[in-house]
Amino acid sequence: MTIALPLRSRLRVSPFRNRLDDYLVSLARGDLLGAARAHFAPDIRLFDNGAVAAEGLEGVLRKLHPVARRFTMLRGTVDGLVCDRAGETAEFFCRFDGVEVDGRFFRETVSFRQRWHLGRIVEEEQWRGAAAFAHAPVHASAGTQASAAAGFGLPGSLTSAASRPASGSSCRGQGAAA
Repeated sequence: MTIALPLRSRLRVSPFRNRLDDYLVSLARGDLLGAARAHFAPDIRLFDNGAVAAEGLEGVLRKLHPVARRFTMLRGTVDGLVCDRAGETAEFFCRFDGVEVDGRFFRETVSFRQRWHLGRIVEEEQWRGAAAFAHAPVHASAGTQASAAAGFGLPGSLTSAASRPASGSSCRGQGAAA
């Protein structure tokens, strides 16, 4: 007699996709500090427009605190998600809309590339302005447009070669909106 186990129990369960979804929801809520604390590895490496912005979780949090204090309200809209579950990589856009403490409105689109390991982000690349669209996810929405807003000051992210999704095992979708 043969007993078949459910398919789910035979597969390696990766925390990647659930954790990625949690991270995207944090961005949609505008909770940058919470997203960093919950999802970045202690030895995270962040890149901003190709340059190292911070290394280690403490360095990231030091960089994010002034950014978080700058806004009375911040929300993100995620679009163009491309992820590789096997390779634990993700690429997406996030358009941030907010109100600064002085009452000015803010909008900026940021392109993200991430490399995850064991449910944590170990590298993240971010590009802003025209650079955000030069580094667009492979299957990103054509309707996403850049903002002319200057310098968001968010920490940057990952290495390009390590974060490219494999075309055969990617998942595509439109992300979360606040």
